[in-house]
Amino acid sequence: LLFVIILTSCDSNFLKVSQSEIESASSWTVYDQPPSFPECENFETDNQLTCFRNKIEMEMNGFLGDKVFPVDTTEYILILKIDTVGNFSLSNLLPKDKLDKKLVLIIQEAVEKLPNALPAIKTNVGEFVEVKFSLPFKLNHE
Repeated sequence: LLFVIILTSCDSNFLKVSQSEIESASSWTVYDQPPSFPECENFETDNQLTCFRNKIEMEMNGFLGDKVFPVDTTEYILILKIDTVGNFSLSNLLPKDKLDKKLVLIIQEAVEKLPNALPAIKTNVGEFVEVKFSLPFKLNHE
């Protein structure tokens, strides 16, 4: 009986938060800090994002520069995930099934070889957060 009373009294002490409040607090805002690289930190937010994307493109081109790909003018969309410690991974590659698995693995390796980023920060809770973003990408530059 004592256990039931304790269990019931503990349950009434939990704060109930609606799903809409959780979604609102989780939404990305202009006050949140996107992922970055140390060399991009001194720029304003828009230029910081450009610097970040340019660094990714430069690093990936360096890795893929000596790889042989079939002639392909398709613009792919890389969906990159950056975890809470700044590691990159390939979340998706669009359009799907256009490249064979061997080429997808090479691109995936290029993404995973990117230097660690400074992770994104959700400022209203002061926590590092995992983010995904899209990056246009071509295998053969014209």
